[in-house]
Amino acid sequence: MDSSKTTEDDTIKDQAESGYVSTRPRFTRARRTWKVNTRNLVLEDIRALDGFFMSSTGRGGNSFLYPNLLPNASFELPALTSSDLVSGWAVSSAPAQESIGVGITPVADGTQAIKFGTVATKTVAANTTVTGALSCDQAVSCTPGEVYVFTAALDAIQGTLAAGVLGAQVSVSYLNAAGGALSTVNGTAATIGVGWQTYGYQFTVPASAASFKVSLLVTLTNSTASAITLDGSASVSWDTVGCSLLTPLTPFGRMVGTQPLGCLVRFTKLPEFSDIGWGNGVKRYGVNFELTEV
Repeated sequence: MDSSKTTEDDTIKDQAESGYVSTRPRFTRARRTWKVNTRNLVLEDIRALDGFFMSSTGRGGNSFLYPNLLPNASFELPALTSSDLVSGWAVSSAPAQESIGVGITPVADGTQAIKFGTVATKTVAANTTVTGALSCDQAVSCTPGEVYVFTAALDAIQGTLAAGVLGAQVSVSYLNAAGGALSTVNGTAATIGVGWQTYGYQFTVPASAASFKVSLLVTLTNSTASAITLDGSASVSWDTVGCSLLTPLTPFGRMVGTQPLGCLVRFTKLPEFSDIGWGNGVKRYGVNFELTEV
């Protein structure tokens, strides 16, 4: 990703007959503009960016934060290593009672989502909680006191489970400058059994934290005195995940690689797509656009 930044020239110049020029700013603030040129995108990136531009930004009329700090936001890219489930995301907790995989239904965006399913005939022991987790490989650099927001599309199907057994939420783990663990905070619990919903969680970076990692959690909680036998009818699907500095961002594709600009922007030059050929057997594209501070 290549980008350049300019600041608009709002200077008023008054030419005197003696040859002197007096100047003053026209406005109390000057807006910054970033010209962005990104290459090596795949068709899913183009589709996601085009959808973001047409729907979320109202064809350029709405402001947003740039970029999405989480890779493979719609889980469309396959795993590149044996440790990942999909590119950039790995299963970090896999209890026997939950299956975690790529699902093609239901989806909120693209052609696939991440699906946590309950495994039929497995039991959840009395007074226990089991947790499945999918974790992002990428640590997001941060500064104490910064406020971030996580958003996602989530579909939690309760099935035959009693209310309060199935749970879903995001988890944020903070790391120090050396990469050591500091603390982990779980977000608000998702609503279960309402179809696709927008899940959001806002968090403030604590003292001593230099980065954080995001995980998607699905829990099965049995608070009774008897074991619960699962029949496989409950599941939780995650899609279109995103994380951004300050205010909520509707994620678009995997256009990551830079730190957030730290201000709301709008498209002032609409995205232009180009075909740049093939790489590793996959069709590759480029896009350029311009963002201006609101």
